Amino acid sequence: MNGFMVLFADRIKAFWDKMPEKDMQKLFADVLVYANTHPETFKREVAEVQFNKQLQPFPIVVEALAKGTDRWGDYFVEQMDHIFERAKSSTNPQFVVDHLIEYAQIERDTLPFVKKIVDRLYKELFSDNIVTKSAAISILPRYLKNPLVDNQKAMIRELQNKLINPKWRIRYTAYIALKAEKLLPKGFRLSFSDMVLRLYYGRPLTF
Repeated sequence: MNGFMVLFADRIKAFWDKMPEKDMQKLFADVLVYANTHPETFKREVAEVQFNKQLQPFPIVVEALAKGTDRWGDYFVEQMDHIFERAKSSTNPQFVVDHLIEYAQIERDTLPFVKKIVDRLYKELFSDNIVTKSAAISILPRYLKNPLVDNQKAMIRELQNKLINPKWRIRYTAYIALKAEKLLPKGFRLSFSDMVLRLYYGRPLTF
């Protein structure tokens, strides 16, 4: 029996049906209490349903645990690695990496685990998988103003190198992500051919 599902499935479904704010906050608080009380059981039970398209529990789990990163920081690191590796073997990798959208909850955290998150994203910049590489390019710039990141210049250089990558999706994703954080090289402009490809292919999925 999955205790997490027994306790929270109905409330998570209600969450997606726009439950009142006070009930949302109570749900997050209760999930955190359950996680803190039964950490190993919680991890196992969440793993069983994490990618359930009907329930979609992961956003609730992330928001709940984001209120306790002093205890759950390494879990975020482990889950990021799990998401990247699962995406590489999935028939729908974009659906899997879309779970990383929830990491916006912890971008400004100042506990040491954030440095591990940044290092994991940086590692993924060198992946051969275009979906996970694109996800890392899209997310990493948001962390580069965090005071915990001590090698910002090297990471910015590597992200800027993606602007001349042979693959259009990589180039355009880097352009959008760097532009949003004002990290484009001075005077850089998107090439005419890439603007044409943007019209032809549409905007790549970014976070």
